[in-house]
Amino acid sequence: MNIIKKNWLVVIAVLVLVISGSLYLYFSNQEKASIDTGFVQGKIAYDNIDNYTDGIMLAKKDDNYLIIDVNDKIIEKIDKDATDIKILYNGYYEYTLAEQVYLNRNGKNIKTFATLLPEEYNLYKDENDETASYITINAKKLAKDVYYSTISSDDSIKTYIYNSKTGKKLYETDNYISLLKTPNQKEYEYFVVGDKELVRISDFKTIFKETDVNIVGDNNRKDVEEDIITNSSKYIVISSLNSADGSLKYGLIDYDGNIIIPISYEDINFKVDNNRFIAAKKEGKYGLINALNEELLAFNSDAIEVYDNNIILVNNKKLGIMNNELELIYNYKSSVSNIEYNSRVCCGNTNAFEVFKPTDELVISIYPKSDEENDGQTFKNTIIVNKKNEIKELKGQTLKYLADDEVIKTNYLLEEKIDDNTLTLNIFDTSGQGLATYETIVNDKINSITYNLIDERYIFVEIFDSEYKSLYKAIIETTSGKVLAENEECQNYIKKTTLTNGYYYTGKDNNIIIKDSNDRLVMSIEGKDIIYLNGNYFAVKNKNGKYYICKVILKEEKVK
Repeated sequence: MNIIKKNWLVVIAVLVLVISGSLYLYFSNQEKASIDTGFVQGKIAYDNIDNYTDGIMLAKKDDNYLIIDVNDKIIEKIDKDATDIKILYNGYYEYTLAEQVYLNRNGKNIKTFATLLPEEYNLYKDENDETASYITINAKKLAKDVYYSTISSDDSIKTYIYNSKTGKKLYETDNYISLLKTPNQKEYEYFVVGDKELVRISDFKTIFKETDVNIVGDNNRKDVEEDIITNSSKYIVISSLNSADGSLKYGLIDYDGNIIIPISYEDINFKVDNNRFIAAKKEGKYGLINALNEELLAFNSDAIEVYDNNIILVNNKKLGIMNNELELIYNYKSSVSNIEYNSRVCCGNTNAFEVFKPTDELVISIYPKSDEENDGQTFKNTIIVNKKNEIKELKGQTLKYLADDEVIKTNYLLEEKIDDNTLTLNIFDTSGQGLATYETIVNDKINSITYNLIDERYIFVEIFDSEYKSLYKAIIETTSGKVLAENEECQNYIKKTTLTNGYYYTGKDNNIIIKDSNDRLVMSIEGKDIIYLNGNYFAVKNKNGKYYICKVILKEEKVK
């Protein structure tokens, strides 16, 4: 009887295993066959993840620093005594240990440096060649395979130019060099040593060197390391100190070191996009000359700015605009303020007007007369000149110029009207075309408003009271004035970050949501923070404060 009972138990156990196994395989296959999107979470919990570059990152776990990749693979465990750990380019990384700087890749040492100037060591990556890299110090590409690097300390400066493939030293100087920019050239042809010596890169021949003459380029440089700018006619501005009265005088040389215009003017200013005219200053007034030092426009203007299709002038605190035929197309109808203007660079809070060139148009905005209103962004009147020299005035309006040139190359003009507790906002593009009108009412009296571009289509508006307390926040669409988010929801919208193929994530409380470009929910992940890494990889910080590397599985990456 016991034997029969035992046999029955064995049979039942086998049947349970078979059935459960079959169900597992069935549902497992069904799940794998049906998954379009999802995510895979790594198994390692990190205390911190930082500095992701070119496939690797720096992670911290149990007080140990690790170099890892997005698949949780540990490339190298860094010695606990190491300092100044940095992720560089092309999979290189460096750290300092026992007074040595180690440059490693894939866990192997590539080169070791003495720590005389450890903070200056870095790896340069050729921006035009993803595969090219070379160990340098503060380096920059000059021409094909030619780079320069500068080493400086408290009491010495050394600059070297070398071939990146052979490592051969081509040039050496005890001074900084500044690159010479010329329009429409992919590679530099010249550089300036210090501020006196012009050198041709092809043969490293000194073309111009005068002990009492400085090479200043188109504009006075603020720092010796800044690039020198020239124009397409291959002229360079030079200056010299006048021993008689101690003033600076300016002239021009060409790329062969010939003096084109003698050092005789109080200022010389030309633009890279218009080489027909050079604005020069004589006896306190500006006029126009050409490269032959012939006078084209009398020296009677307070300020002149030359652009590709237009010339801006200020006479007796009135604004005028000329075309390239020196014909007035805007005849001094607008007054500039009493704020001191600077003809060399007409922009910034201290000047009377600002000139923008967002596309083919020229946007000239005049500052308010009141110093209190002059925040460098608010203008009393705006004149827009298109490439056909047709003029549109947005006259008598208080306009704000909103731009994010570094990221999205987008510019807007905003007309702001405040009536106690009501804000009306008219949005224009830089051609003066009205895009949208937005209006909102708040409970308290409006004192000030800030605007920020968060995407090429959206503006973040925040309204404050007299104590600078936030009254209202909104994200509005520039082309329609539609409100996309308000108050607390704005922060989630701002955090929106593109992953890949239109996927993005937002985070709120302990919940991270991933959506596609049509705002459809892909998945929801428990976590307090999310760090975008690369492609569809990111790191999620869970409620316990630990980071896990995760991968979003997109539709084209179905689990097999």
